[in-house]
Amino acid sequence: MQVNNRTNLVIVIEEDNEQLGEVTVVAYGTKRKQDVVGSVTNVNKNIIANAQSSSVSSALEGAVAGVQVLSGSGQPGSDAAIYVRGIGSMSASNAALIVVDGVPFNGKLSDINPQDIQSISVSKDAVSNSLYGSRAAGGVVMVTTKSGSKEKVAINFRGTWGVSNRAYKDYDMATDQSEFYRLTWYGIRNTEWAAGKSLAEAAETASSSLLGELGNYNAYIVPEGEYLVNTDGTFNKNAKLRYNDSFADALFKSAFRQEYTISASGGNDRTNFYLSAGYLDNQSYVIGSSYERYTMRANVSSQLKSWLKVGTNIAYSHTKSNGVQERSGLASNPFETARGWAPIFPVHAYDAQGNMKRDENGKPIYDAGTGQTDGTSSRPTAQNQNIICSMNEDINENIYNNISTRSFIEVKLPLNFKFVTNYAYDFTNVTSNSFMTPTIGDGASFNGRGTRASGTDMTSNFNQILSYENVFNENHNFSAKLGHEYYTYKTTYLEGQKTNFFDPYNSELYNGSQIQSLTSNSVTHNIEGYFAMADYNYAHKYYLSAAFRRDGTSRFLDRWGNFWSVGAGWRISSEKFMESTKSWLNDLKLRASYGTQGNEAILPGYSYGYTPYVDLYDVTWDGSKLGYTVAFYGNKDLSWETQKTFDLGLDFRFLDRIYGNIDFFTRRTDDMLFKRPLATSSGRPYNWENIGAMRNNGIEFELNADIIKNKDMKWTVTLLGSHYSNKVLTLPEESREDGIVSGVFKLMEGKSRYEYFTYKYAGMDEKGNPMWYKDEKDENGNVTGQTTTGKYTEATKYWLGKQALPDFNGGLNTSFSYKGFDVNIATAFQLGGWAYDSQYLSGMSASLYVGHNRDMWDTWNPETGKGKYPIWNANNTSNSYTQTSDAHLISASYFSIRNITLGYTLPSSLMKRWGIGSIRVFATGDNLALFSKRQGFDPRVSMSGGNGDYGGYSPMRTITGGINITF
Repeated sequence: MQVNNRTNLVIVIEEDNEQLGEVTVVAYGTKRKQDVVGSVTNVNKNIIANAQSSSVSSALEGAVAGVQVLSGSGQPGSDAAIYVRGIGSMSASNAALIVVDGVPFNGKLSDINPQDIQSISVSKDAVSNSLYGSRAAGGVVMVTTKSGSKEKVAINFRGTWGVSNRAYKDYDMATDQSEFYRLTWYGIRNTEWAAGKSLAEAAETASSSLLGELGNYNAYIVPEGEYLVNTDGTFNKNAKLRYNDSFADALFKSAFRQEYTISASGGNDRTNFYLSAGYLDNQSYVIGSSYERYTMRANVSSQLKSWLKVGTNIAYSHTKSNGVQERSGLASNPFETARGWAPIFPVHAYDAQGNMKRDENGKPIYDAGTGQTDGTSSRPTAQNQNIICSMNEDINENIYNNISTRSFIEVKLPLNFKFVTNYAYDFTNVTSNSFMTPTIGDGASFNGRGTRASGTDMTSNFNQILSYENVFNENHNFSAKLGHEYYTYKTTYLEGQKTNFFDPYNSELYNGSQIQSLTSNSVTHNIEGYFAMADYNYAHKYYLSAAFRRDGTSRFLDRWGNFWSVGAGWRISSEKFMESTKSWLNDLKLRASYGTQGNEAILPGYSYGYTPYVDLYDVTWDGSKLGYTVAFYGNKDLSWETQKTFDLGLDFRFLDRIYGNIDFFTRRTDDMLFKRPLATSSGRPYNWENIGAMRNNGIEFELNADIIKNKDMKWTVTLLGSHYSNKVLTLPEESREDGIVSGVFKLMEGKSRYEYFTYKYAGMDEKGNPMWYKDEKDENGNVTGQTTTGKYTEATKYWLGKQALPDFNGGLNTSFSYKGFDVNIATAFQLGGWAYDSQYLSGMSASLYVGHNRDMWDTWNPETGKGKYPIWNANNTSNSYTQTSDAHLISASYFSIRNITLGYTLPSSLMKRWGIGSIRVFATGDNLALFSKRQGFDPRVSMSGGNGDYGGYSPMRTITGGINITF
């Protein structure tokens, strides 16, 4: 054969450096990775596969540049909140839109078995998200589940068994009983000294009154006439331990975790399928907390005719979650009890010799704080409470049944047209059973309190898409889509509550005699959209993209809004002037996009957010007549918040080993929702209005390096990160001069949303009392300077020059394989930012009978005249160190080891002899370590940097071993 008159040819097969086969999921379809103009990131498949969390949302931490993952609870089965490129709203939702198999998803990601997930991609800019119109302002997380392929049938079994416990230590509390007594003695002595006694008198008082201050709870047997803590502050050597039975020890334990998934997949030239069933038993390290999940999935598609393809994806999950009262008060919250209750308060009752008391049936008697333990008077806090007894008898159960379906019909039409119609239906039913035992705890005063609730969520999504795709003259690639979509969401809820239960162990409402409440409600939400998009590229070198969507929503009277985007890309590496770089530069593409997105999810978490254009009322009954009160004041002019997003990105690959991307973005939100106070004369206290504006500017990158890449060994390292700044641009007219104070923050034009504005701690006076700064003013009220004050009520709030948002966050991940061995490590980190550590302050309380942080040893000592913190004075709580100030801001930087997985795949030669496709054994660990500024402090619970609303449910560390067998 001759080619160009040559008969001797050397044919070289080069590696596909541009990874043409890699496909990325985008809005309403897929694209080759190299042809994507927008900012879309595919999550590493190993990160998804190795995660041991019940929800795949947690695995995204440190996995995608520009994404922050915040978890307010370690309860198994709870989803983490996902934020893309910062905060875009103050009153509307900032959460990313979750799309499962091409359709917006209102369920929980924990309902999906992670082993059923094929891929996750995160799209961040307007050209990627504008086709989702009014719901995409917070970014889009697209989850694609597994499907079959045209291969022989493969059956896979995966089983894991392991242990879960508390991932990270709590704050450094005085958990040793003798230390607690000595530390409390120290607090009493200093309180008495501050009241005017001499040190000797104060020490004598502290020794003599110590047990009285603690309700006479003495965990030791002390010889008659001797103090438990001597007047010099030392512990009595003659004291013998009477009991060691703290709540902190009783509440937490190691728990067993097991998970199984079996699947079958395959297909032929006409039909492919994927079937799976899974089971997860995820016990928590907290007694009474657990999560159990059953899942099933069937994904089948068939090419019925050369021009007709149909398919359906049906999934079912049944979950049962037993939770704890992590958001409740001190006596009912196990984490607050473990930290905030003194370790000398026992779980069970004891006699004077230290023997545990038992009832007539031989069962241990619980100490309820009302004299059950010999010698005690009354627990200084939470009488008739014992959280261990309550958690053993209370019920806090939620059962979910979920059905999710995705079906499509695809028709190939002449002239390269294609018509696809998709119908999705998601149904969730939840039944809740909450019961507080009448024997002890919060339900005792009601003789038992039971609440039953049932709710349903129904979502349907129906779209029709006409698409066109063609190549002209070999190099002109053009595609377009025109579509219509109708989305309906309906939720119903029914709840009833009774008290005064006859049988203390029966939670059914028929067992209660007094109805306390009975209520129900239903909400319907509709969105209709029309959309169009077009993509063009010339020789995969020059790219143009445009999209438009018009959405109508039932949330507003002015129903319709328009959202659009344009994008362009330029593969610089394909230009002739770049030919000299081909030996080292494999790919270089510049891309840019601009467009708009909407946010119609205003007032998230409130049912009146679905009809904010009308006044809503609560019906009242005073015992003789019906009435009503206004629950919400509506505004017929309300509309969605709008965002304008610009993105400039660069994709690169060189030396066939180093590749990644870098993006600069700016994201402006207009028409932000504000609750605007009105004059009393208006007859309305407030009005919600679209009047604010805010902007985020940022930069993000992902850098991958194939350090070693050969037949037997591969080692890849990934570093990713992002930085963004936030600025409030517009406030209501009446608030522009003075701003709007919001807790420890102040909203001010030109400042960050989370810029700290609060009191400034000024150190201590000569007696160890705390001081704060305040303004000095002249007779006209003009500020002339600053001075200090020991009265907290006189202090002045100031801008601190600190904000809660981090300077930088990201992840460092690596994968290594050698022949059959593999190692994967996933980490996440954050640099900068400040957090207000409210949880820490509970242990710094001046109260004598609560749990003490060991930092209380460093409070000002009148004996030495020195101390890191102000004097411990239980009589001056109004001016205590724990009052809100900048002294309690702490660096929000952290580094976490999210996951380490070690695996070994048995040799293929051995598998052939056994008639097995493959066997892989592995060990994996989740949440292995967290390094932060202070033991017990986790900066990842809130975007605002504070943990005041955090219930204290720390994540679980899970260590498992497993096996994956393919037949």
